[in-house]
Amino acid sequence: MVANFSNGSSVYHSLTVNLKKRMKNHFEFLGSYTWSHAIDDSTDLQTLLSPQNDNRPDQERANSTFDQRHRFVFSGVYQSGNRGSGFWGGFTSNWTVAPIIEFSSGRPFNIITGTDQNINFSTSTDRPHAVPLGTPTNACGNPTVPSKASPTGAFQIACPVDSNPIDGSFTGNLDGNIGRNSGIRPNTIFTDMRFAKTIKFGERMKLEGIADVFNFINRFNVADVNSLYTEAGQPTAAYDPRQFQFGLRLSW
Repeated sequence: MVANFSNGSSVYHSLTVNLKKRMKNHFEFLGSYTWSHAIDDSTDLQTLLSPQNDNRPDQERANSTFDQRHRFVFSGVYQSGNRGSGFWGGFTSNWTVAPIIEFSSGRPFNIITGTDQNINFSTSTDRPHAVPLGTPTNACGNPTVPSKASPTGAFQIACPVDSNPIDGSFTGNLDGNIGRNSGIRPNTIFTDMRFAKTIKFGERMKLEGIADVFNFINRFNVADVNSLYTEAGQPTAAYDPRQFQFGLRLSW
């Protein structure tokens, strides 16, 4: 039987700073930086977000799944205006350049083993132990797995049959010792640009050519990663590479 409780708790702190310059001398921009920290012990009523140990939901308090520590966004518009007559004046006149740049720090993800090591009939919530490199294979035959996502350098699945060789009492820990959402996805940087040129035909008619470039620097931005401890942090999805979009607009 699955039981859902409404006694989760969360806290959110943030600081936002904006810097704005209005249009003057053909240029305006808006820069915004947000520092934030979201902490909770449950994000939503989903099986994948249920506790590792159903009897100890208090041990789930950690960074929220949607916690994003840093986010910076810059947007601007430059308009060249009328640069005079002649070929060069006509070529450099009526251009618009508008960039949007966004930097965001990576969001947390939960590192899991994919096995039911604590015998709670769930294979999607158990977490591994963080152990030092060189830790020997345990009594269950579980080896250490080197990982950059581990704070100690490696992971190992907990062994439910570890026992005291003298009296046979249980000594192992069925729950992994790493906290919830201890993995961090890579940072993302999005750079979008718009270039536009307006050509006037008389007093009323004008033609505007527009070129939009998404992911201008063609950066590989990771959208999601593998949560399994053996491949924790390996990219499984990515945002779009550089894309172009062209358009013409005739006004009269």
